[in-house]
Amino acid sequence: MPVMIKFYMVVGRDETYENVIRSVVTEVREKFKGSERNVNATFIRIKPEAVDTALNALSMPESQIPQNLVYLVKSMKQDGVSALPALIINGRKVYEGQLPAPDVVRKTVMDEVVTALSPQAPPQQPTQVISPPPQPAPQVPSIPQPPAQPPTPPTPPPPPPPVEVRQQAVEITRPEATVIEKPQAPPAPTPLSSLPSGIKIVMGRPDDCRNCIYYGANTGVCLLFGYKIVNPTKPPCKST
Repeated sequence: MPVMIKFYMVVGRDETYENVIRSVVTEVREKFKGSERNVNATFIRIKPEAVDTALNALSMPESQIPQNLVYLVKSMKQDGVSALPALIINGRKVYEGQLPAPDVVRKTVMDEVVTALSPQAPPQQPTQVISPPPQPAPQVPSIPQPPAQPPTPPTPPPPPPPVEVRQQAVEITRPEATVIEKPQAPPAPTPLSSLPSGIKIVMGRPDDCRNCIYYGANTGVCLLFGYKIVNPTKPPCKST
């Protein structure tokens, strides 16, 4: 099972931590290359002018949340995020709000990922204590016993009294019909409408690499396929 990393970040402020996390992912993938163990990272970028709107929507009732913020707010509530930036590893919140130095974050992420991917050592078997064999008990010469008297035959028990059999009326009660309610189908998921211009979260394969969560804005590389993106407006994944 791969390790899942999710980083809620503010554009123009948290790119240093984004690069730190990306470097850890690259190093871990190279270390566990060829095995089924892997690590995936998702970066949710929020522009500074949209931060207050998103955080204020966390305290709103679900019916009052703006339609274009429903997906982001649900994701933040699910991860327990109430401040930005926030780092989530395998569903557990590791950092939130003010982050420590980048080298500290790098060590924490590396330790968390390597620990999750490394196989656990088998439990140690308890040491078996071997007891010495029991010593034979000293034999005591038997003393002859006088001959036993023949047992007195037991007196036969008196015959049991006659049993009176009474017929009782048996009332048969038909079980009541059980009504099984058909479970209602869960409500259809709310369609993801276009997010505000300050939030870039695009599902599937967008027509522009810059709207894709796997596009490295600083490196110009597709993290999913490893391509070097020459023209972001012509994604290689949509050319096939």
